[in-house]
Amino acid sequence: MDLRRYLQSRLPHASALSQRRWIAWFGHRLHDPNLWHFGRRSVARAAAVGLVVAFIPVPIHMFVVVPLAILRGLNLPVLIGAVWVTNPVTWVPIFYFAYRIGVAFTGGDLQTAASLHLSADWASLTHALALIWLPLCVGSLICGVASGALAYLSVDALWRLAVRKRWRQRASRRVDRRGDT
Repeated sequence: MDLRRYLQSRLPHASALSQRRWIAWFGHRLHDPNLWHFGRRSVARAAAVGLVVAFIPVPIHMFVVVPLAILRGLNLPVLIGAVWVTNPVTWVPIFYFAYRIGVAFTGGDLQTAASLHLSADWASLTHALALIWLPLCVGSLICGVASGALAYLSVDALWRLAVRKRWRQRASRRVDRRGDT
């Protein structure tokens, strides 16, 4: 089975997604064929952009990717799948890693949870965010761009390898048929 058929069988269809409440208000725009086209470039671009958006340190990625897919003509199912790399289970380790990268690039001090003196009030939360915001944003940007570029190059290369493999298989079948006659 090739990659295109595999993705089409595993990812949701336009009719299933358009019934979801958080996406239904886009209406007829969701039926644009470019949003559902499984070509090498559209899948690679959607994976790259999805990973860049996934590293934005806000919890509302879905509200960002659907309009982005519609405006840029990106493959919507792949874009949504790539954004879900950061989910409630992976959110803390991913953004802690991004924070550590940001600290390394900004030259700041690594703030530990104990040094932040977190409590349940708004003042302690804003104080903690003021200390970690710049390294977190810088690290998220670096990790997002790097993972997006890596995703684009990987998907593109794997897709090309799969196509070359199918070409070779077809060529060998043609040679075998000619040899049989």
